[in-house]
Amino acid sequence: AGKMLTSEAKSFPAIVVLVFFTCADTSLAFLPVPNASFCPCRGSVDGSELQQENPNKTNEIRGSKYNRSDSSIPSPEVVAQRLNIRPTRQASKKTWLRAMKIHKRLLPLLHSLDQCKPADSSLNLACLWWKALAGSDKSSPVYDEGLSYDLLPSGFRNILKLRKLYPRLHHANVELRTAYLDNAIEDIVKGIDGEKKIQLICMGAGYDLRGIKMLERKLVDDVVELDLMEVVDAKKRLFGRLVRRRPWLNAAKNDSNEGGLPTLVPSDFNNIQDVKEKLRKVIMGRSSSTRDTNEWHTIFTFEGVMIYLDDGVPSALLEVASDVLKDGIIDGSLVLADRLENVPGGDKDLGIKELESGGWTLKDWCPKPGLARHMLSAE
Repeated sequence: AGKMLTSEAKSFPAIVVLVFFTCADTSLAFLPVPNASFCPCRGSVDGSELQQENPNKTNEIRGSKYNRSDSSIPSPEVVAQRLNIRPTRQASKKTWLRAMKIHKRLLPLLHSLDQCKPADSSLNLACLWWKALAGSDKSSPVYDEGLSYDLLPSGFRNILKLRKLYPRLHHANVELRTAYLDNAIEDIVKGIDGEKKIQLICMGAGYDLRGIKMLERKLVDDVVELDLMEVVDAKKRLFGRLVRRRPWLNAAKNDSNEGGLPTLVPSDFNNIQDVKEKLRKVIMGRSSSTRDTNEWHTIFTFEGVMIYLDDGVPSALLEVASDVLKDGIIDGSLVLADRLENVPGGDKDLGIKELESGGWTLKDWCPKPGLARHMLSAE
């Protein structure tokens, strides 16, 4: 079927058939599973929870599970209510695994005619579709007016028109952290002196379009994204397609290098020195030409990237981000939906301690189910 899809119009009937069987297969996951355990007080796992833990990681810290009576992780219902989002569907781990397997089987087909051929690493492609599913829901606070939809390959993206057929599993869990991060950034911006400009630095952005969304909404003045070289190269190709579909994004940056598309910077986060040098260049570069560091406020965001890094790196990254701000005498904030080290569950006191060791002061704490369980803002 994939070879026969030559246009969006011709491909849609084939997609309808494909989605029908996909959804039917996924729905089978909701049949009762003998002896399957589900704890409503802690909810389900997200997609990252289904990834195999790095054997080098300390299981007592970063691989902690929820099936314990002393878990401090709130239920999806509690988090969803706070964010004004419908909660994820209650289901066993087996259900989540089955849904993940189905989605992963379909990804090669969904991108079979994709000329951009984006690399798939650390669930980047899966998240691309999950965020597009959530972003196409007009009733959701993360509705993005077709932005994520326009990043997807032609033809197969029509599958999102059948969004209501999808059970609220992985994309609904990602929707929670998307809503939290967007709200936290907006709250920070509202509390900043109107004379200051805002720079958003997205650490490990993957194929996420938060930077463009914030630029479109005039919430920030400049966006820089750091990620692996293969991800940066793929995102440049995706941006090319996005600009063809949304030509107004191709506006040239002004003389002070503000506006337009995000600046993409390749970096391996496991190489702390490389990250530090590149962040210094990004932030301290403001002092040259017409930029004055005192006129800027920098917001760092981390979303679902720390769970894939070597031991010690997540804590080191928090410290590096704090240090470059201090060295430049720059005001800054931190918004995170990720996995802190040394914080197994949702214990706020441990979160405060971990952040303080990296030079940050916690302002808001909202843990959720999943490996990327720590949602917070700090300064």
